[in-house]
Amino acid sequence: MNCKKTEKRILRSLDGRLDGRSAGLLLKHLEACPSCRKAETEYRSMLALLRDGKDAAPLPRFWERLEPRLREGREIAPFLFWEKWNLRAIPAFLAIVAVAGAALIFTPQASELTASEALLLENRSPLTETQAIFDAEKPETRNMMLIFASLEEKTSARRPTP
Repeated sequence: MNCKKTEKRILRSLDGRLDGRSAGLLLKHLEACPSCRKAETEYRSMLALLRDGKDAAPLPRFWERLEPRLREGREIAPFLFWEKWNLRAIPAFLAIVAVAGAALIFTPQASELTASEALLLENRSPLTETQAIFDAEKPETRNMMLIFASLEEKTSARRPTP
């Protein structure tokens, strides 16, 4: 039998809850194991002190060592309150951030329409303005109209590079 089981049996024997077979095994182990015998005598002496009702006196300077520790506990207690709430607030904050991020990702973004897309939505032909440019009589006027029309384009991606 191992010592852990023996310790449990010692405690049961002190309470009077040990059956005959277990008591025999306990005695057999106590004869062979000096550390368990020592544990049994300590348990019996503690039980005898408790039954006598004597108050055990604390060690010297016990109160001098205990009082500073008690004051430390009172000083730390408010921080423990906030720590408890912080531990609850972190998951809530992360959930709010996740919901806001999902809302930003999945909402449709408004995009600007190009001039030709705007003309098509208005059910006008984009070629009518182009035809007016090509119908100009002088080539210089036509070239100037093309240059200014290209400058009206808002995106730089469609401008020709020199």
